[in-house]
Amino acid sequence: MVNANSRQFHMEPSPEFNDACINAIREYLRGAVPFRETINKIESLRDHAIAENHLPNQARSEHALGYLQHYRGNLNTSIQHYEQARTLFKKVNNPTRMATMDLNQGENYRFKGDFNRALQLYRSAYQTAKDLSAVRTQTIAALNEGLVLITLEQNTSAMQTFHHVEDLLEQWDREDSSLPGFLCELHHGKAVVYLRQNQLEEAWHSAQRALEIADATGEPHQRGYANRTMGEVLCQLGRTMDDDHPDDPDDYFRASGTAFREINAEAELARTMYAQALSQARRGRRTMAARKLQYVMIMFTKLGMVDDAARAAEAQLAVL
Repeated sequence: MVNANSRQFHMEPSPEFNDACINAIREYLRGAVPFRETINKIESLRDHAIAENHLPNQARSEHALGYLQHYRGNLNTSIQHYEQARTLFKKVNNPTRMATMDLNQGENYRFKGDFNRALQLYRSAYQTAKDLSAVRTQTIAALNEGLVLITLEQNTSAMQTFHHVEDLLEQWDREDSSLPGFLCELHHGKAVVYLRQNQLEEAWHSAQRALEIADATGEPHQRGYANRTMGEVLCQLGRTMDDDHPDDPDDYFRASGTAFREINAEAELARTMYAQALSQARRGRRTMAARKLQYVMIMFTKLGMVDDAARAAEAQLAVL
């Protein structure tokens, strides 16, 4: 008879293997190891898992490869790795990890502009997490859904989703190290909705809160999001609402770009440049904006971000 601990082992990657994957990713993110070397390291881990016929370890390595390729904007390659990881986790009957793969795959399809597919994956992950009482995964799925709804300009639904995210975050351990990151993205999303609803003071306060969190953590992704959001808010607001922040939007767009370059987050860097170009056009710098949009369109196309490339092309035509 197989006991519960044994079943759990066969569902989950071994702790040592999981730590090896996480450490490899962390070393890359802090700039200690080049991208190609990190990929080689995790592929070597995968080969070892295959040789041992350890399906959860093999799945975990595919997950790690998918994460890294998404991070670099190689979306089609990332999709292949996540599909393989999900298939393997399904074989070992691990619904928790399958929900995580749906979440991650949703991000790939969101970046590619297939928003219906992204929403389908987020909602699938949310329902699985709800059935498992996995509040963390529910929170991530709902937050990502809200960000897609923003892109679809379903602003009321997006704000309702963000309020639900706030309720879920109330159930988190206040000491959870990842909590600030989710709060930063939440305030970023709310600021965008407030901007569209012309609630400029509320947009300012949400953007300011996101920036405070990012400055406190120092995490590049959060700094990139928060500074980009503040740049967009100041462009529309036209001034800062306190003496602690500069009032030139370009200061924030530059800070955002610097943060994303630190971690080679090419997709988010392209989005920051796109946001800056729109801001420049709004402020009458149309020639500069058109040149930047041309470059951004090429970046989006290279990264396979079809919807973003189309938006950049439309924006460029509008400012010429």
